[in-house]
Amino acid sequence: MGKPPIKVLIVDDMAETRESLKKLLSFHGGFVVTGEAENGKEAVALAKRLRPDIVLMDINMPVMGGIEATRTISVEMAMTTAVVIISVQGEQDYLKEAMAAGARGYLVKPFSADELVSAIRRTHDMEVQRRAHQLMPNIPLQGKLGRIISIYSAKGGVGKTTIAVNLAAELGKERDRKVVLVDLDLQFGDVAIMLDTCPVRTIADIAREEEVDSETVEACLLKHSTGICVLASPLRPEQAETVTGRHVLAVLRLLAESYDFVIVDLVQRLDDISLAGLDMADTILLVASTDLPSIKNAKASLEIMESLGYESSGIKLALSRPSREHGLDISEIEKTLKRKVDVQIPNEERIVFPSVNKGAPFVISSPTAKVSIAIRELAKIISPPSKEDAAAKRGFGRGKSAPQKRTAGVFAWIFSMFLNG
Repeated sequence: MGKPPIKVLIVDDMAETRESLKKLLSFHGGFVVTGEAENGKEAVALAKRLRPDIVLMDINMPVMGGIEATRTISVEMAMTTAVVIISVQGEQDYLKEAMAAGARGYLVKPFSADELVSAIRRTHDMEVQRRAHQLMPNIPLQGKLGRIISIYSAKGGVGKTTIAVNLAAELGKERDRKVVLVDLDLQFGDVAIMLDTCPVRTIADIAREEEVDSETVEACLLKHSTGICVLASPLRPEQAETVTGRHVLAVLRLLAESYDFVIVDLVQRLDDISLAGLDMADTILLVASTDLPSIKNAKASLEIMESLGYESSGIKLALSRPSREHGLDISEIEKTLKRKVDVQIPNEERIVFPSVNKGAPFVISSPTAKVSIAIRELAKIISPPSKEDAAAKRGFGRGKSAPQKRTAGVFAWIFSMFLNG
């Protein structure tokens, strides 16, 4: 027996637009349009009566706008209905306002039938997973309770993957400490090449299995000469499509049961994959450089993380390649971001570049270099608290009750437009 069709409520003040959306959905199976509304007030009333899975909501409408209607539906119908905003407005302020109101997706007009269908299906799938997670009791992880450190940057070229690789290698120096490094840049991940390895199996092989279990995950890990294990990104970019946020949540949970540290290298856009990685994190390491575009993107990232409910104390800021001669002053950056820089990674190209090209972490090949000392400082910052603290806290992401966390919604098309623009 197949899946039931996804019930959709279309809300737009233009009858022509509503008709066009109905036609776009009719090109694909698996959808049923349960109703139409021409303003937010009608949308709220219909949503309460019809209980649709997805509401396609325009922003600018008479009587009640889409943002206010989204806020009402997201609060009163959180366990039945998700909102995808559709608008001609693609500016950052609109996107942030929609997300803060509870929207799970945002599509900028005009869009194709494929884009519309993909947005609805991914939103619906992730909402089903989120609600199932909320209904589950807070069962502690079995075995070890390893710390998940998710490393994110909103801008490329700041050394995020280099930091992830060397942090994992540094943490792995401790005897009897188990460390695993996960590459979630699914299309163009560089973790494997930075460690001079050629993985046979990757996270894509896990995604092909019907069920994700510990045996499957372990079989796809690569043991590196540094002593750490690596879960590599897919060998080809198109294989990334097989990996979903659900796979990521399952994999990270299983790894945390067996490893002391799970270091996660995230892709630089905020999509359902990276949001799953952020949701599971005990600590989020936000990496930025001292140039203005990077700081602008870091500020936007912090605002988004705050909107998603991530605790400020669980977010650490690493400033990559600070220099007195180039870039903004550290005090200016801290004032702009309204938070202290937790660690500064110095610019030592003569150490870092050969390390990257040889596939050998510099914390091992050049342990006394300034950049290696900075990574060592970072390792101390994210090291686990005492056993008593750990038992009380039980993780930044995983320890919070599910309603407080907005688990991995579908924001890929939202944030990539302005964080990387």
